[in-house]
Amino acid sequence: MNGGNLGAQTNQLDGTADALWREYNGGSDSHLSQNVWEGMVEVQAPLVEDKPFAELLQFNGAFRLSKYSTNPSTFSTWKAEGIWSPVRDITFRGSINRAQRAPTVIESYQASNTSYGRIDPTYNDFCAPTIIRYDTGPNGQRIPVYGDPKASQAVCAATGLAPEKYGSSDLLCDTDVGCTYRSGGFTVDPETAYTKTFGVVVSPRFIPGLTVSVDRFLIDLDQSIGYNNYQYFSDGCLSTGSDFFCKMFVRNANGQLFSDPGSNPTSGYIRQGTTNYYKAKSHGWDFQAQYALRMGKAGRLDFDFAGSLTTLAGAQDSPILAERNCVGYYGGAGCGQFISKWSHTLRTTYTTSDDFFSASLNWRYLGPLTRVSNSGDPTLGWSEGDDRTTFYRIEGYNYFDLALSFRVNKAFSLRVAANNILDKGPPVFPNSRDVTGLFRNNTIAPRYDSLGRQIAIGTTVNF
Repeated sequence: MNGGNLGAQTNQLDGTADALWREYNGGSDSHLSQNVWEGMVEVQAPLVEDKPFAELLQFNGAFRLSKYSTNPSTFSTWKAEGIWSPVRDITFRGSINRAQRAPTVIESYQASNTSYGRIDPTYNDFCAPTIIRYDTGPNGQRIPVYGDPKASQAVCAATGLAPEKYGSSDLLCDTDVGCTYRSGGFTVDPETAYTKTFGVVVSPRFIPGLTVSVDRFLIDLDQSIGYNNYQYFSDGCLSTGSDFFCKMFVRNANGQLFSDPGSNPTSGYIRQGTTNYYKAKSHGWDFQAQYALRMGKAGRLDFDFAGSLTTLAGAQDSPILAERNCVGYYGGAGCGQFISKWSHTLRTTYTTSDDFFSASLNWRYLGPLTRVSNSGDPTLGWSEGDDRTTFYRIEGYNYFDLALSFRVNKAFSLRVAANNILDKGPPVFPNSRDVTGLFRNNTIAPRYDSLGRQIAIGTTVNF
């Protein structure tokens, strides 16, 4: 079986406000749009069926070509998948996919729209001399005493600075207005993820009703989309000298990083804005199992289990920086995903033989998390003495949900559900804004139930 398709669509976002809002808040209306044209083809080809050692041998494939109006390039996605069942009881499967997420209309606008501004005056060009102290002049004036630049000459050369300008006081930005930044002017490419999965599904005939599957997943994301400010590029360039960071320094003819923002300068600034990062990764294992136990007139028990073991979840900010693994950690170093090593759900449902009544108990488990400051891992920004003695760990969380259903007759049924029946509160710690980067009133969500016990009642009436 195969098929193809051609199509086009428009994503649009309009932002408006009335005259009163504009009077007090300023700004202007926005009308953003992005068009995409796509063509795709898909094939599903059973190669062998009902043969010895090949109950099923099948190949699935797909290819899609996309062109976005906000990008001069054409992008492609594809997949290739193989399925092999040597006997009815067992199926092996594997796939490789190239998937993409295009920038939203807001991200495209933020990237392409150019604006200029001044950096905080406390920031200075790291290739300029460092002020180590102030002496008092003959008339009582403060006279700065300079030391060596923060950056090496090799790092400064990577930013485009001529050797003779290294350490020159001409590079010092005005302490009253600061250096200059340029936001935007980027073309943001879609994020590209290469996903590889390998797994097995077992449904043994000697245990009717049982199905078990295990899958290994490897997700490698290139050019992830995000906002990077001047400090990100400055710190990265200073510590690595990598072109990935240092190319964001656009010096003028005198090697300086300051210019008049109102003149739409072509040099003399540090770039920042929405653009593409380097890499992100997510690797792990998925486990699933379903079992239906039929008990005759006593009814039926159904078990449904889904678990995930994450072995790698993190990012690599540039080609020469270490890869971060944030699994099991939170707070700092870009570890804001709150991904525990192990999490699972197990739902057990009892149903009477006449389907009049059913009760379902769901067990949700989230593994423990440790604060980055206590990780002992230098790649996460940890250093000697950072360890905390309080509020450094979130223990594993267990939640239990209960749902009851009554089918009174064919025309009427009643459902009662209580999520988090033990009313377990979310983890609480101080200064959550600094720890999590989120305004969440000293807790984190949505992984944890911030509302406690939740009860719902519903009915279905058929006329």
